[in-house]
Amino acid sequence: MQLDQITFTRFIAALTVVFFHYGQNIFPANVSFLFENVTAGPIAVGYFYVLSGFIMAIAYYKPDKSNQKAISKKKYWLARFARIYPVYLLALLLIVGAKYKDLTQNWETLPLHLLLLQSWVPGYPITLNTPGWSLSVEAFFYLCFPFLLIWVYKAGTKPLAIFTVVLWIVTQVILLTQLNSSSYAPKTDLHDLIYYYPLMHLNSFVAGLLVGIYLKRNSNKIQANNNTLWLILSFALIFLLIWSRPYLESLLGFKIAFTNGLLAPAFLWFIVLLARHKGMFTKVFSYSWLVLLGEASYSLYILQKPVHGIYDKIVVPRISLSETLHFYIFLILLVVISLLSFKYFETPLRKYLRSKS
Repeated sequence: MQLDQITFTRFIAALTVVFFHYGQNIFPANVSFLFENVTAGPIAVGYFYVLSGFIMAIAYYKPDKSNQKAISKKKYWLARFARIYPVYLLALLLIVGAKYKDLTQNWETLPLHLLLLQSWVPGYPITLNTPGWSLSVEAFFYLCFPFLLIWVYKAGTKPLAIFTVVLWIVTQVILLTQLNSSSYAPKTDLHDLIYYYPLMHLNSFVAGLLVGIYLKRNSNKIQANNNTLWLILSFALIFLLIWSRPYLESLLGFKIAFTNGLLAPAFLWFIVLLARHKGMFTKVFSYSWLVLLGEASYSLYILQKPVHGIYDKIVVPRISLSETLHFYIFLILLVVISLLSFKYFETPLRKYLRSKS
């Protein structure tokens, strides 16, 4: 199944993370109607998780297999390690180089981040390279995936479907009740447990996995289509849901978070429509340079903090420009570095590591 048209959406999602961290006052984020969507970085991470489960199912699930030998564990673990860790480690070491004096007081921080365990311990998820917390969560998904796949081979998809729905409901209930409790406050252990704890995001990954398995199993029955209208409507629904969050909170009288899988059904509707789409959007999104941007989105995501730190320390004090110009120069630099990282660091290292299997 060819999914190049989905790859570019990862770049768009990664851009919203960059705007969330560094460009909330920059056009187009400073347009009130667009602010919630352009700075929807935390929500975009949820999209990554849903998409990750979906892509893993497409890549590894084999409808004609019925036992755990359907996946080579050695090749799988090496492929997952090669996929995320080299660039993750590079970004982490750059941050450590800038913050090494702080580590003498919090010596346990570095081991947690090196072992991708920071999201499991409140107080530590964003102590070094901020975006790295999501890789700690993703590593947990990678750990769970072979066991989930074996479960599907042995029991079918019905138990997984029930588990997915129950987990989604339980996660949303815990999230909403704790987010609106009197004990909640930003930068507390409860905040870290709500937003960063891996189990609070598992529903997103499992939902993507379930839908990916269903699509792979029924690929011969589900017809490709060029219904661009439905695809536009699915995107519009996501846009309007994110845009409406402040108004929904005001109307309902309590806080709402879209970060932990609440929008997973809408994301999956969009992903499936785009995966099966054979019209204009697939043609445009499959252009090689857009696919390349999508492939480099991981480097863009994980390197944003060290690159911004270097730019802010070296360039900003020496060149007097507006905040907007500085942001876009930084963004262009980040994109270029991400492309170089993908082509000359990430890809060669991944190929080398995977060759060892």
